[in-house]
Amino acid sequence: MKYAILILDTEAARQLSKSEAQARYQDIFAWYEKRGAEGRLAGGGAELQDASTARTVRASGVTDGPYIEAKEVVGGFSVLEAATIDEAVEIASTWPGVDRGLVTIEVRPVVQH
Repeated sequence: MKYAILILDTEAARQLSKSEAQARYQDIFAWYEKRGAEGRLAGGGAELQDASTARTVRASGVTDGPYIEAKEVVGGFSVLEAATIDEAVEIASTWPGVDRGLVTIEVRPVVQH
């Protein structure tokens, strides 16, 4: 089954120095390499541009910026292949920075028709 993981950057992640951020990206690239080799990536996924480039669509109209009520900002997403949501959560918990509070990962089953 496929599971989307939404990668939510915390304020702590946005405060990293340039060298800390570069090291974090190296960890992320290694994560993708490992999970790809394991056959856990189900395709799809991308890093998103900064939230300041977003537009929010509501019944009342379109506004600039990410005006949803959230302290964390969606930084990207990926799609995993796992037998159960518990297994997907286990894989997602290995995302670089989860253990240091830099990101929160939301795991959602993908609807398959």
